[in-house]
Amino acid sequence: MKNIKIFVFSLIIIFSFGCQTRNHNIDHSKNNDQRGLKKDGGHRGKKKSGRRKPSRSSTASVCNGENDFSLVPITFLPSMKKYTIHNEENLIHVCTEDSDGDGKPEFIVIEATGQPEHKSVYYESSDKYFEDFDYATNIYKFAAIYQGQTPRSAGRNKIEKQTLILKIPAQPTPAANKTETDFGAMGIALNGVAFFNENAAPGDEITNELFTFDQCSGHPENRGMYHYHVDPICLIQKLGGRIKNGTRTSSGTKYNWLEDSGTNAGLLLGFLMDGFPVYAPIGKGEKDCKNNATPSIDEYNGHQHCTSDFTGGIYHYHVKTAIQGGDNKPVFWLTNKYFYGETGSLGQ
Repeated sequence: MKNIKIFVFSLIIIFSFGCQTRNHNIDHSKNNDQRGLKKDGGHRGKKKSGRRKPSRSSTASVCNGENDFSLVPITFLPSMKKYTIHNEENLIHVCTEDSDGDGKPEFIVIEATGQPEHKSVYYESSDKYFEDFDYATNIYKFAAIYQGQTPRSAGRNKIEKQTLILKIPAQPTPAANKTETDFGAMGIALNGVAFFNENAAPGDEITNELFTFDQCSGHPENRGMYHYHVDPICLIQKLGGRIKNGTRTSSGTKYNWLEDSGTNAGLLLGFLMDGFPVYAPIGKGEKDCKNNATPSIDEYNGHQHCTSDFTGGIYHYHVKTAIQGGDNKPVFWLTNKYFYGETGSLGQ
């Protein structure tokens, strides 16, 4: 009988420890962003369609801390090199993967730590990039959808070093059967920060999360993965895009923020898992690399034409505006429900 009691007590201890482990870092009192923890990749308010899900796994480094552009397709060479010039401390590495040994890479590999080299209230106060921020500023920055949401931090979440290994097809192609975007990183910006889509984890609304964004329009989830859902305004500024200053005085307090000028449509921001690039908001309009009018934005938030990075033309996404493509939302969401192309993978 004594041995039975000891056995039962041991099972209780093991079960309790397992529950605590699965729920670590989740601050239920703070309405935290919980993307990347949901196993089925489902969307809030979206029916499961039976479509494929993007590939996510724990992946070993391919680049091993070095850049190797020798097998990067010539059409992608200028854009891939941009990953290596915008961070001085949190380096990004680019290489290729030839898994079958035929001398032709199947994937271009981008490896990053996910730490932005711009100011954020979500860095520890001792960090050189820490800068305080009044979340009430978002009431005025996102006034178009403000309906009494509470401006606040994303719980106890802080920016932490990540291991992001993005493998994009070396020859991106449109997908006959589209892969559904889900929670978690779906691409990497030129500064190594993860791109997320326009969805919030169950129990939250994405329009509430806007009011947890920092001064650069990003925030970290509960594993410390900093990410952008909307136009990464500080990255746009760093890349040489035109920005404008927003300002509002309320009850004697002056609020200041940065906004996209609406003239940065030709500015490359990064790539998604399907190998197609992401550009800044179209805003006031867009011309192709030959100064011609461009096609309308489609349901995936993209279209095809030549750009300064891809003079032969390529399909690409835009951080969208309310009246162009997909859902009619008055904010610059990144993507809609599906990837346009055949997806690679993103190891985390």
